[in-house]
Amino acid sequence: MGLSIKRALLLVILLQIGVQTRADFYYFLQHKDQKAYRINTETKFLERYEGNGKWLALKAVLIPTSTLVNIPKNIIFENIPSLDPNKIYFNGNCTNQIYVLDLKTMVFDRLDETFYRGDNCHAYRFFRQGVLHSVGGYGFWRTNNHITFFDEKSKEWEAYTSSGTPPPGIYGGFTAYLPEKDELITFMNFSHDINLNNGAFFRDRNIYAYSFKTRHWSQIGMVYSEEFLDLINKETAQPHIGNYFTGKYFILPPKAFSGSFKYYAINPYTFEFIRLKEDATKLTKFQIDESSKTINLVLRNHELILNIRPNQSESNVFEELQLVNIDALFAKSVSLGQIDVNKWYQSEIFIGLVSILLISFLIWLVFKKVKSQFSKRFSYSNQFISSDQLVIESVIRLLHRLVESYPTGGIDVDETNVILGLNTLAQDAQRYKRSAIIKEANLKLAFITHCADTIQRQDSDLDRRQKRYMINSLAINYIKDFLKS
Repeated sequence: MGLSIKRALLLVILLQIGVQTRADFYYFLQHKDQKAYRINTETKFLERYEGNGKWLALKAVLIPTSTLVNIPKNIIFENIPSLDPNKIYFNGNCTNQIYVLDLKTMVFDRLDETFYRGDNCHAYRFFRQGVLHSVGGYGFWRTNNHITFFDEKSKEWEAYTSSGTPPPGIYGGFTAYLPEKDELITFMNFSHDINLNNGAFFRDRNIYAYSFKTRHWSQIGMVYSEEFLDLINKETAQPHIGNYFTGKYFILPPKAFSGSFKYYAINPYTFEFIRLKEDATKLTKFQIDESSKTINLVLRNHELILNIRPNQSESNVFEELQLVNIDALFAKSVSLGQIDVNKWYQSEIFIGLVSILLISFLIWLVFKKVKSQFSKRFSYSNQFISSDQLVIESVIRLLHRLVESYPTGGIDVDETNVILGLNTLAQDAQRYKRSAIIKEANLKLAFITHCADTIQRQDSDLDRRQKRYMINSLAINYIKDFLKS
């Protein structure tokens, strides 16, 4: 029994040593006084940055031992600005864990009782009507498009149901909650599933809106701006780095041009793409977010972004402070157009009109060709019927003779040659010329008789080797009426 008590005491001592020797700092930027603060877990004090690398201890912070021990090591805490100035919220990235510092009671404690999930890394988090929400994220080798909210009664995360057309994934793009519309806007997201397309990340150019009132997703447009897409495509894809939303603008990471930087932003209310107008040389060292390559401490609270960075000189090393109001900075900007408006020659309307005109032109060409051929044939018919100058008299004589001989089975080849004036030609010439004349006559007579072969050539009843010409029985009455006229 004594040995068990000793082991228990030893365990408690080791836990206390672990808690005391663990020196984590949880940073945040207060919007009211625009100062940088941190919770020092070693001294258990709230500290304020005074400049030149000095942090002033203000008040003691009560951190329950159970809370401090259960915070995962190397966790990345993200401060989530809220409308309550007395409560500072922190989210443990990829964990769904929520911590809060109450400035009235000076207690830092965990709010949720959720299970560690790891499927919402780098999600977009915001407060809607005082309730914390989380959208999208990445985990377990795939992106998601879930909209969840933290229920303070159950201390668990709950999910919204939805209808419509949601984006395949919400991750690494531009996502913002617009309280004036009570809508969520998101576009240029990455979607990914390790089991699809060899695990490739797909960038979705569609623009989506989610209405919290109707819980309905809508696809409201697409990103067309070539200048914006060129900027996005020039950068190495880093899906885990989203684009910061100040509450008014999306801020793109600075783009390097000829040794300097240019800053760009997007207005999610109008989808206007803008560039900072004034000289940005004073922002050369300034960073929008923390990355693996930066040594700056970057704190953000809506439109305020604060950088604390080492600044070395020959004599000393001190820390430099730079606070920027991003919204005020972009008050002087140059409009680069709308990201959701296509150029006139690339728009669906223009392409549709061109397609209609092209199809109409092809139909007109076909119609013109058919009309030309019909007019030509109709002209031949009229000429054959009405113009004596264009009618071969021998054909008229042949028709008269064929009508007379219709009851007796027509006339032979020799008589046909005589009527057509071909009897003086050689035998081969007679056959060729006779065939051409009768073929042309049948073509013209077809408009009258509606028969393709008004003048027919048939075998003789007495000798099948002999050929005779006669009028088609279906055309005989038409020919009689024609000759009478």
